[in-house]
This record gives sequence, structure tokens and C-alpha cells, in this order.
Amino acid sequence: MSYKELEVIIDGKIRKAIRKHEMTVACISSIIGLIFIMGLFHAILLNQSQIQTYCLN
Repeated sequence: MSYKELEVIIDGKIRKAIRKHEMTVACISSIIGLIFIMGLFHAILLNQSQIQTYCLN
């Protein structure tokens, strides 16, 4: 096995690992983003219901 063949094999494995890492980071960041958006909507709805009960009293 020549040096060039080893370089191609190692380069392919590194690229595959980088793609896997990018997918993992993308999934984690999208989950965090969804949790953040759901938290914002929950806070808005909670605040709206508190305002309605305050106005009714």
C-alpha cells in the first residue's frame, strides 16, 4: 500500500467523521432551538392568561 493510498483512505475517514459530527451538532442545535421557541410561546400564553385574569378581576 502506497503513501498516496493511505492518504486517500485516511482523508475519507476524516471526512466521514466530520460529516457525522456536523449532523450531530445540527440535530442538537435544532432541538435546543425548538425548546427555546416552545418556551417563548409558553411564556407568551402564560402572560396572556395572567393579563386576562387581572383584567377580569
